[in-house]
Amino acid sequence: MALKTRNTSVSLSNHTAGMLATEYGTIFDVDVTVGNQTFQLQVDTGSSDLWVAKTGFICINQTSNLELPEEECEYSSHLYNISDTYRQIANETFGVQYGDGIVGGAMAYEDITLGGITVKGQKIGIGERSTPMGDGVNSGLIGLAYPALTSAHPGTNISNTSYFYDRAVYSPLFNTMYERGLVDPYFSITLARTPQNSSSGFGGYLSLGELPPVAHSPNFSVVPVEVTENIPLNFTSGKRVRSYWSISISGATYGPASNGSDSDDSSSSSSLTTNSTSFQAFVDSGNYVSFLPAAIVDPINKMFSPPATYDASLSAWVVDCAATAPTFGLQIGNQTFFHNGSDLIYQLGDICITSLTSSESVAYEGVVLNIIGVPLLKNVVAVFDFGNNEMRFSRLLDNETAAANTSTSQVTSGESPAVVRPLKSTALALSAAVLLAVLVG
Repeated sequence: MALKTRNTSVSLSNHTAGMLATEYGTIFDVDVTVGNQTFQLQVDTGSSDLWVAKTGFICINQTSNLELPEEECEYSSHLYNISDTYRQIANETFGVQYGDGIVGGAMAYEDITLGGITVKGQKIGIGERSTPMGDGVNSGLIGLAYPALTSAHPGTNISNTSYFYDRAVYSPLFNTMYERGLVDPYFSITLARTPQNSSSGFGGYLSLGELPPVAHSPNFSVVPVEVTENIPLNFTSGKRVRSYWSISISGATYGPASNGSDSDDSSSSSSLTTNSTSFQAFVDSGNYVSFLPAAIVDPINKMFSPPATYDASLSAWVVDCAATAPTFGLQIGNQTFFHNGSDLIYQLGDICITSLTSSESVAYEGVVLNIIGVPLLKNVVAVFDFGNNEMRFSRLLDNETAAANTSTSQVTSGESPAVVRPLKSTALALSAAVLLAVLVG
């Protein structure tokens, strides 16, 4: 399926927002105006709520619920103050759980602007309690998945151990935009590549109802969004409905790097292996590691030069930061999308890990979820289409989104992202493991 390619020489439209990459290119933030204040919020296609941390929020330890110093949550010092357009929602509580923490507080109506589109009276969460999840730059998160994952809960006395259940489902920001006729019912994302040893930089584009201004193939691979398998019915309020951006992956192709160097194409197809076993996975811009079947991940990780080694304490494959990555591609629809080798190695402070981990290694009582994270999104234009309940993928032609615009001036909120701490070890408490432990336990 071919979509019209936009002229990549034009300036950004009102509905495309540049993003800021932080934490060595693993977190992607965008400017969002809440009331009369503008914040950097993390862009996350693996959840559905927009929330912002409130001035005076309480930073807590997730295990003990004991209060921590506010700075340990690592949010920006620029936090939300109640505005004239704020209206708290009675008898509802905001409470969301992610792989690396929880946030709770009030539900409220507030005016929100993203990508030049303003929604008045949008339902959002106000973060009043949070475990450490910030990147030193952002003040919250914007979720872009289906409404079934929204995290409002009826009542005012809600335990933070029950945030996955008993949801008061509502329309998230982008859904409200297209329901009100403000934008076509799809958004698209392409993520930029951050050079090794660079803690922050230009992060790519989030485009609302249009395609991002990057060179890409006119040929899109189209796949339907499916109901996510393996999650309990009460996770989606007792209904089998779309929740995550789950799609079928037809197979994976991998092998040695072409000509002894990192490869992002199939030029050496004669030396490649294809595993044609299909599996379901959901696309998650908030997850910097992809969790895929061990039958795919394990042989690929052994093909790094020198080979990666599995570290059980990290639940990850540790690799030399200067290693040569193998060729790797995922078959989606009628195309195979290969990864640039640099996207298969992620820097975590002083060490590096591969960006591929087996989903079985983080399963709970045999329940497995596969996740396609940031690595793929640095190599494609991905279209998330609510109107047709489908996803579309197109290969980036230059595969160097970061080179298109290395300036962060258009995506920052006036705060310097220069000092970004290495990723916390808790970030390696990978989301599938935590999610499944809560769902099934």
